[in-house]
Amino acid sequence: MKKRYLKKNMMLTSAIIVLVIIAQPKLWSLIAGGIIVLAGELIRVWATGHLKRNPEVTTSGPYAYLRDPLYLGRLFLLIGFCVMAWGYGLFLFLPAGLCVFAYSYMPRKYKKEMARLEKYFGEEYVAYAAYCRSLIPRLNPYAKSDNRKWSASLFWYENREQYFILMVVSIFVAIIFRLR
Repeated sequence: MKKRYLKKNMMLTSAIIVLVIIAQPKLWSLIAGGIIVLAGELIRVWATGHLKRNPEVTTSGPYAYLRDPLYLGRLFLLIGFCVMAWGYGLFLFLPAGLCVFAYSYMPRKYKKEMARLEKYFGEEYVAYAAYCRSLIPRLNPYAKSDNRKWSASLFWYENREQYFILMVVSIFVAIIFRLR
């Protein structure tokens, strides 16, 4: 398990390094991609301030509208960084990244998460999953959604999103430094 996790992280880190090295950003691609990256991270911040892992089916905040806001945020980050990088970053990495996301990452996560949550929460999760789609938000919230407010404690201590933000900012800055 640890070897597979390490291998995946090394592959992802290598891909990010190559993306930064081959980046050919333009001012407009930095702005357009930066807006997409910001949207992705804002989705993740909103979600991590609501997510309580394991004790409940989280249905507050973005979870009232879609099942996987963290994955949606990650998808926005992928697209945004590729737009920022422009050139080969966009035209090679984006199709490859979207294929990995759609045909490997999401199905694997979906199968693993759905089975775990269904086993853990039973009908409560089945009803929620039947209403809330994975990546496309509904316009109306889940009828049984929780009204819990965003929590800095969940964001900072339980879900530790600050480390992910640090990584996102580092990639963002590294691509900006590639501007000629």
